[in-house]
Amino acid sequence: MAVMYKATTSFSGIVTMKKGDVKEINNEEVAKDLLRAGYVIELADESKPLTKATTKKSAKKADTKDGE
Repeated sequence: MAVMYKATTSFSGIVTMKKGDVKEINNEEVAKDLLRAGYVIELADESKPLTKATTKKSAKKADTKDGE
């Protein structure tokens, strides 16, 4: 079963998506590259509970607010 991904920006290559598109990416290596580049985010499997992921950006915001 492939995972669903949402594009955070428009891009083209082996996989082409525009910002906001949701697609199933069957090639695990391509999906990992797109995730690493920040072009896509992995959508939660509906059978799993949702958890909030901490990103560098959200962690930086939290640090800034704590420092005020």
